[in-house]
Amino acid sequence: MSDQKNKENKVYPTTEEDLSLEDSLNASHASNLSSSCNSEGLDSSSESEVLKKKKRTTSPNPSSFMVAASPPKFINFETLMQAANGVKNMSLAHEIAVDSEFQLQKHQPKEHSIEKQVKEVMHRAFWDSLSDQINADPPHFSHALILLQEIKENLVSLLLPQHQRIRSQIAEVIDLDLIRQKIDNEAFDFNYYAGFVISVMAQLCAPIRDEKISALKEIKEVVPLYKEIFGLVDLMKMDMANFTISQMRPYLQQQSVEYEKKKFQEFLEMQKENNIDGVEVTKAWLQRAFDQLTKQQSAFPVTPLNILNEAYMELFQWDRTKILPETLVMDVGRYSDLKSQTDHICLVSAILLVTYNTIGAPISGITQFKHEIKDKISIILKDLHDSEIAEKVPNVVQQILTDVGACLEKHGYSRLRDDQQDLIKGQVTDVINPQHSVHQLVRSRMFGFILQSASSMHHSPMKLPAGLSAFEAEISQVCGQFIRLISHNRSVFGVWYSNIIGELLKQNKHESDYEPEQANNPPILGLGDTGKH
Repeated sequence: MSDQKNKENKVYPTTEEDLSLEDSLNASHASNLSSSCNSEGLDSSSESEVLKKKKRTTSPNPSSFMVAASPPKFINFETLMQAANGVKNMSLAHEIAVDSEFQLQKHQPKEHSIEKQVKEVMHRAFWDSLSDQINADPPHFSHALILLQEIKENLVSLLLPQHQRIRSQIAEVIDLDLIRQKIDNEAFDFNYYAGFVISVMAQLCAPIRDEKISALKEIKEVVPLYKEIFGLVDLMKMDMANFTISQMRPYLQQQSVEYEKKKFQEFLEMQKENNIDGVEVTKAWLQRAFDQLTKQQSAFPVTPLNILNEAYMELFQWDRTKILPETLVMDVGRYSDLKSQTDHICLVSAILLVTYNTIGAPISGITQFKHEIKDKISIILKDLHDSEIAEKVPNVVQQILTDVGACLEKHGYSRLRDDQQDLIKGQVTDVINPQHSVHQLVRSRMFGFILQSASSMHHSPMKLPAGLSAFEAEISQVCGQFIRLISHNRSVFGVWYSNIIGELLKQNKHESDYEPEQANNPPILGLGDTGKH
């Protein structure tokens, strides 16, 4: 904000009395966030008031229904909305805590949507009416008063507690009673107030908005000027909301684990009241991981932490048509992106592997060539649906043959024979199938490395598996993001995981002395870490 330039903006420390994340979200700075984001549904208070007003006050005629001996319990709309609002607040807190680059964006209606059309018509009607009023003879200023009142409220909403001088100036200059007197005495000057508003905005805006402030000073016509002022004020409100989030993020990250636990517990209790198991999908997910680990009889013993890690690894092969476990839905987009990234890495790595196996020694030691051809193939296959990959195979083959031929010629080798070209084409066509043995081998190495990274208790460097060295940076990014996600997830939902896994182990006698109520003891299960990630 520009007051950062004037040394007026300061971050006030949070006291012990402000330990609740919910309180922090409703603090004075965050009130700006809520007011500016009302249209995006971030503020649930107004929705609750509407629901209270709409709540039924009469009951249906009982004679029109056949009542069973044990009537089912129905979920009313208000209960559903309360649950939705709780999850919405939990989702917002989670996004702020997990995504260091999270920012609110201004809601933009879809092109040609009814919402966009209605909004444009209403805005056009207001500005046209304002233009007609001020150009009338004599002029009318009823819309002008409404306009200045809204501008005054918006400017005040941008102020921080230390902006007392600016607050006093706004109250003194945009005094509606005084403005009415000026109108009655034909002394009202639109440009005077526009100049004052622009000067206040210049003090409050972020440096990135300075260019727009300068552009406002060049507009001479009243209606276009105030229309642009309103648009810029909306952007400044969004800037203030994101500034508030950035200042509160360290505190929110500290409190988010307990806050998410609290909100999820409230959600489960509401589900339980309506005879719904709130972790039904989570139980089935962990059961599959337990069964898989038991069948493998691998080096990984059947322990709570290994069961949970096995469950997390299933996310890389998750069927997108199925819903995620209840404890993972906040990150459905992130897990989907990680799956897409790993699928892409495995696909391109498999293509490179069969290419290098076919060509052999002439190109095997040229590291720069491997990265160049990897980048080109990645571009060709980027962001493709599974059904679209086969269509791009001719492009991939042509790129490989062109680059390999140029590389061989550059280093003094003869160009590829026709039979070698046909062999590369056939192998690339076959290896794009995820069930191909080479593709399966690459996926196995990839997932084994990720699992080892997630299970490792030390921070020493790990060697990449053979065939994946060209994707060192990409794999490091995937592992880092995955570990951060599951670390936060364990911190929040470790108690529920422990109880579910404890029951599985107890039923199958893997830990005869294990009791689910011990779930809150981190050393036993390793699922309730401190949340530092």
